[in-house]
Parts: sequence; C-alpha cells; structure tokens
Amino acid sequence: MTKNIWAGLIALVLVIACGVLEVALLSDYYEKLAARCDEIIAKCEQESLTLQEYNELRRQWVQLRETSELLLPHIDVYEINLRFAEGQAYAEQQDYPQLKAQLCVVAELLEYVPHLMKPSLRHIV
Repeated sequence: MTKNIWAGLIALVLVIACGVLEVALLSDYYEKLAARCDEIIAKCEQESLTLQEYNELRRQWVQLRETSELLLPHIDVYEINLRFAEGQAYAEQQDYPQLKAQLCVVAELLEYVPHLMKPSLRHIV
C-alpha cells in the first residue's frame, strides 16, 4: 500500500514538473517570436521587408506551432496560422499596409496565447 502511494506521488510530481517546464519553455518561445514579429512590423513600416525575411518568420512560426498544438486551444493557434497564410500573399505583392495589419494581429495573439497556457482560476471558471 505504501509503495502505491509513493509511486503515485512521484508520478504526480513528475507530471507537474513536466507541465511547468513545458509552459515555461513555450512561453519563452512565444515571447521570442513576438519580438521577432515586432521587428518585421517595423520593416513593414519602412517598406524594406523582403519575402525571404517574411518566410523565415513564418518558418519559425511553423516550428513553434507544431510544438504547441498539443497544449493550446486550437482556435487561437489556427487564427495565427490563417494570419500568416494571408500575410504570405501580401508579402509576395509587397502590400506593406495590409501585411502590417496581419502581423499586428499575429503579434497580439503571440502575446496573448502564452497567457492561456498558464493555469489560473479565471480559466477554469
């Protein structure tokens, strides 16, 4: 009986530790991508953004998306995905005002989504 209790407690501690580590790492990745997105938005304002730079940002998003899809609400991840896809056409056309509008939404979502990962009473109620 005592072994079962200890095994259960150890399993619980491991699950919680992995969850905390995962939230911390993903939050850091989202923060870094949001900062990069802000840099790209500044380049849009200067109308100096290249298609290659946009594609690199989008590639970074795809890597993060694949990592975070298991944990996060799919609607928010899907919305970021749609904004990047729509932004692709604007980047190819060099339509900087429209691309900036899409990236501003992406930047906002990149800052908001990590908030959803952190368990709180507000998210439960």
